[in-house]
Amino acid sequence: MGTEAPRAFNREMYHDHPENVFYGTDDGSQDGSFQEFAEFRRHYENVSPERRENIHMISVVGGLYGLNFIPLWRPQQITIFDINPAAITYFRLIREVFTTSRDVDHFLARLTAGDYEARTEQEQFVRENIRLKQQGCLPRARGSTKRPYEQSWQYAFENFDLTKRLLTETPLEIRTEPMESESFSQWIRKQNNLWIYASNITQFHYFDLEFDDPSNVVIIQIIHPEQPQLLDLEPLSGGPVRVKFQIPLSAERIEE
Repeated sequence: MGTEAPRAFNREMYHDHPENVFYGTDDGSQDGSFQEFAEFRRHYENVSPERRENIHMISVVGGLYGLNFIPLWRPQQITIFDINPAAITYFRLIREVFTTSRDVDHFLARLTAGDYEARTEQEQFVRENIRLKQQGCLPRARGSTKRPYEQSWQYAFENFDLTKRLLTETPLEIRTEPMESESFSQWIRKQNNLWIYASNITQFHYFDLEFDDPSNVVIIQIIHPEQPQLLDLEPLSGGPVRVKFQIPLSAERIEE
């Protein structure tokens, strides 16, 4: 394995590039079957009940595959992050429309019609991109369109009311920074209830994060085209642990 991520050469492509927002995810099974999600669900259902009581969910925006983990993990706290401000805007708009729609059909109809407020120039840009995606004519110069939202957010749509309630009521923090930043590293180190969805970040960055005592830390990444990995750090709890965000993920106890 090399010392750099496979696509490290273009790692800057998401840094404040509004045209590089993903309108619909391509994470997971490429046939849109969503079959990889069954593994994540089995893991959640089989951990000890006390581990499910106080989950702090952290998810990169990406194509918002992380929406599916909200009704599965039922977190007590949510943090959404991305290095691209336009991606953060995308999440904010999707959350606003999701939490003010009656059901899935109403939600999708509003996205297609652009039937919601866009206050800033960037919000207007993203709203128009969503509308164009829904009409099947989003040009690549404005954004990337992957699979339909019905395939991207299957579990969130199956549990629409629960997802809506959690998006409305759960304390939310938004961070515009990369996972490998010092501020992110310092912020997560002492937390031990983190369930993290990292999408395919390690295609572009290899880095380490440390946890003081990860008794309830879970990390999921999905590498294109179809390489899901779930790393549960609970067996390494009892002391500091270093996670190597590479392909594949790995973790080791830090000798004190």
